[in-house]
Amino acid sequence: MISVLKDFEQTLTKSERQVWAALTTPMKIQAFLDKLPYSVETDYRCPLRVLREQVAHCFDGALFGAGALRRLGNPP
Repeated sequence: MISVLKDFEQTLTKSERQVWAALTTPMKIQAFLDKLPYSVETDYRCPLRVLREQVAHCFDGALFGAGALRRLGNPP
């Protein structure tokens, strides 16, 4: 799992890395997701697309949150 997170982080731009690095607590992760516009599309976004497109629906946010929590060492 650690390898997957490293691969993910290496694909991020500098500004995306800054956003990702700032998500240091569960509350900050939730606050980030709460600020995103809600998507009514039926497409599913991976955490990378959530960061890049700055939009998500419930499932997208759940995946993003799980990855961000995992990065902090918490179970998703």
